[in-house]
Amino acid sequence: MKKLILLVFAVHAIGCAQNDAVKLPPESEMVSMKDVVTLPPESEMVSMNDADVTYGGRYGQQYFAKGSKTPYTGWLCARYDNGELESVQQYKNGIGNGIWINYNPDGSKESQGTYVNNKTEGPAKLFYENGSVKAAGDYIHLKQKIGWWNYYDREGNVVSKRYYTR
Repeated sequence: MKKLILLVFAVHAIGCAQNDAVKLPPESEMVSMKDVVTLPPESEMVSMNDADVTYGGRYGQQYFAKGSKTPYTGWLCARYDNGELESVQQYKNGIGNGIWINYNPDGSKESQGTYVNNKTEGPAKLFYENGSVKAAGDYIHLKQKIGWWNYYDREGNVVSKRYYTR
């Protein structure tokens, strides 16, 4: 009986072993650190406090400017109590499609990425307090890391690369 349990354990351990010899993609396929997002003037953004939201439907929620029956297209923003931007998000027809950016209370950028039909999917970056990129890669299914992610030190040097699967 002990041999059978040991055999089952050994087969399970071998079957669950990961292959650490993953081949890196060419640099041209790695997420770039150079893309910059240009936001519209704050006067063209609508505060989330000035928006109505309906829940349900195909994408979970949809935003409207207060008093409007037309789904909102443009940038919605939220602010900290100190007046600094907390987040800005791009919407088309009331659905999150485009860029999102989150900020720290001091106004420095914390993270940025893309929405696809109200889901955080596609390229994303995380930032150090000094504004340099901490990590860059792609998300799928509401912020699940997928594919190659680069991790950087505060000077912008790649310190590690990791491949994520579903």
